Amino acid sequence: MTKDRNSEDSRQKILDVSRKLFLEKGYDNTSIQDIVNGLGGMTKGAIYHYFNSKFDIFETIANSPEELNWGDNWVGNTGLEKIRNKIISSLSAHEMQAIFYSAAVTLKSPRMIGEQYLENINTAVPMIEVYVKEGLKDGSIKTKYPTEVAELTILTFNMLIGIRIFDFTKEEFMRKIYFIKDLFEGLGIELVNSEVLDSAKRLITYLKEKNC
Repeated sequence: MTKDRNSEDSRQKILDVSRKLFLEKGYDNTSIQDIVNGLGGMTKGAIYHYFNSKFDIFETIANSPEELNWGDNWVGNTGLEKIRNKIISSLSAHEMQAIFYSAAVTLKSPRMIGEQYLENINTAVPMIEVYVKEGLKDGSIKTKYPTEVAELTILTFNMLIGIRIFDFTKEEFMRKIYFIKDLFEGLGIELVNSEVLDSAKRLITYLKEKNC
């Protein structure tokens, strides 16, 4: 039991130090040696005992329960409000967004983009669709295409802007957000309200100031 506990503590320490460094220096500018230097005596071999690579550490952090909150805490009085509030929550997770932002080189790889697309379609879309259908029942959403609305929500926020956010100026990023706003309003769904717009502005300002 003690051995298992020590092992888990060591693994978590690697994740904590790595997360701090990714946030401070950026993923692309953090080396395995930087992580070793922050571990207070732990060796490089110890890191490779728990993780195959720096990217393996990154994926573990990105996929941790506290970061992947799409399945929990859908707050709101209607289906539309719950989807909108989840978008606001995601846009407001500045530190995790900054870590992703700093991994620009890695996240532009075709393999990574393909994996994100499949993860979005297979996991995130069904979650969103639950609340689109709830919105149909409570009247906050009117559409004949609940699955397609769920797909469009994920693809616009995650694929249109999410994986390309490193390339945009503030003006270009907000232009994309306003495009998404007009797109959904054209479908009769007020998905992007003033709170979503404000959250988007705060996020891009934070990212640009941190990575200037």
